[in-house]
Amino acid sequence: METPAHQHALDPVARVRAGDAAAFEALFRAHYGPLCGFAERYVGSAAVAEELVQDLFADLWARRDTWTPLSSVRAYLFTAVRNRALNLRKRDALERDWSEQEATAEVHALHQDPPRADAALEAAELHARLDAAMESLPERCRLVMRLRWREQLGYAEIAEIMGISPKGVENQLARGLKALRGLLR
Repeated sequence: METPAHQHALDPVARVRAGDAAAFEALFRAHYGPLCGFAERYVGSAAVAEELVQDLFADLWARRDTWTPLSSVRAYLFTAVRNRALNLRKRDALERDWSEQEATAEVHALHQDPPRADAALEAAELHARLDAAMESLPERCRLVMRLRWREQLGYAEIAEIMGISPKGVENQLARGLKALRGLLR
């Protein structure tokens, strides 16, 4: 039978919270590669993904004494990386929009847009309709749809990240597809 002290020694969260650098390093080594790959899907750059994951682990070590993941360590880390990547993308989009708005008047004064082909216009309209339809889905359903179709994650990975069962993922995808079909008709 395991003693409470022995259970504590096996619990990586408790060991990290206690300041065990070896436990933290083991956690880092076990998850760094997969987290970088996951982050790269969001940010589109291996270097930026690595920086994002390194920052996550640096922040985790800095506040280790209050670290209490509500689910598995793996799900916590993937969720934290997802949130950081989404925040980075949001910030980058805001900066890009600001830059574009600042330059738009000058660019349009110098250049006229070329005429667009009908096919390109139809594709853009369909893409806009699909984006609008996706945005109208409930948040949880929208996140599951994005993780499955845009990030190409499997049901088990999505379930772990979202903190739901694989069957819950399947149900959310079915609801989302049904809603999208109705909205795009």
